[in-house]
Order: sequence, then C-alpha cells, then structure tokens
Amino acid sequence: MRSALSAPAGLDRAGLDRTRLDQDIVRPGRLRVSGRGSPRAAPPLLVPLDRRLMLGGALGLLGALALTGLAATWLARPPKPAGPVVVGTLAPRPVVLPAAWFVRPAAGTDGGRIDLAIPWSELTGSALPGLMRVTATRAPETEAPLSPARRYARFLTAEAQPLPEGLMRRRFRAGTPFEGEDLYLAEGEGGRFAARCTTGPSPEPEAACLSEVRIGALSLRLRFSPERLPAWSAGLAGLERLFGSEP
Repeated sequence: MRSALSAPAGLDRAGLDRTRLDQDIVRPGRLRVSGRGSPRAAPPLLVPLDRRLMLGGALGLLGALALTGLAATWLARPPKPAGPVVVGTLAPRPVVLPAAWFVRPAAGTDGGRIDLAIPWSELTGSALPGLMRVTATRAPETEAPLSPARRYARFLTAEAQPLPEGLMRRRFRAGTPFEGEDLYLAEGEGGRFAARCTTGPSPEPEAACLSEVRIGALSLRLRFSPERLPAWSAGLAGLERLFGSEP
C-alpha cells in the first residue's frame, strides 16, 4: 500500500519539498495559541536598516543644509562698491565721486540731478560720524536771491541768539509755516550758509536740518543732523572742494 505521505505520481521527493516551500512563502505563518483552537497571524518580520545607509543619509542632509546656508549668505552679501563715477553734465567740469556715495548708484548721472549720502568724515577730514544727504542740480540762471535773513524776516521773532562757530539762531513765530523750526545763520545774514532745523522730535533725526547752498553752477540741497551744525564751515569747505569750478 502506498504511504499517505508518499509523493503523488509524477513528483519526486525534491519536487514535493519545493512545492511545500513555495506554499510557506505565499501563505502567512499561522500560530496556534495554547489552549485555544483559533490560530492568529504571526507578527511581521522586521528587517533592520543598515547603519551605513542611515549615516550616509544623515551626512547627505547635513551637507545639503550647509550648502543652502552658504548660498543664502553669499546672496545676502552687499555688493562691493564699484569704481568712481564721473558726472559730466551738471557742472562746467566733470565731477568724479565714489560710487558708494550715490543713493541710487549710476542713476541720474547723465541727467539734471544726483542724490548722494556723503560721510561727514570725508567732508571734514575728521572722525565725525553720520552722513550728509546732498541733492545736486543745476543752479537757475537768475539774479542772486535774497539772503536767508531777509527771505524769512516776516516769519521770525525779534530774538537773536549768538552761538559758537559763528552762528546766529533765530526763532520762527508761532502760526507761521515754519513753526517748530529754528533758523541758523552764518556770518550775519546767512549769505554763505543758513539752515532750518526742527526743534522737537523728528522722525529722521539725521535729516532734521535743511540747508540750500550754491557752489559754482550747482545748487545743493543738504540734509543733516543738528549735531553737525558746529561743523558747518568744515562741511561747506568739503562741498566746495568736491563741486567747485576749480579742480
């Protein structure tokens, strides 16, 4: 009699083993809990990750983050100042100025206006901090205007206070268009230099004073801090050196 465990016809012992192996791979394992008749599924097989793969992935991520940081730093760097800019249309002679002084670099250099932010240290040759904002245009071909003292006479009080460095302070009357400002005059009536400065808090302290001077063929509108009033003569001399008709 053929044994119940003998292989079917046409299959040898090795073929039967392969068949059983295939069935074990296809069917999930079954475990019988002691004391119970119902089987439950075997827990899934966990395959540990290769530590070398994990280390390589971490190093790759760190490298990508480092490259991103370097790129962001490079993009955020301020551009290096370009060479000197030659302005040849405002004055009879070309004016050569550092590119870093231009508020809008290379903009308007061939037109009728330039906007600059000039360090006080460059104007005075001293260690004064801060900037003087300068707007330069062609001066109008008109007769000499009235002195500042005469131009603002009807808005001023009678009070006149002498200050060091050759300045005189005059106050504007309340209710006038210049209320809240003081007028500073140099050399009497301010023919060479005059400035209006805000007396109270200013949203732009570094530009609380306004002055307009004429140097050669140029009209210069100046904005600066009231703290720089004592240096008015040295600052004006620096502007005359830069924009004067003689090199």
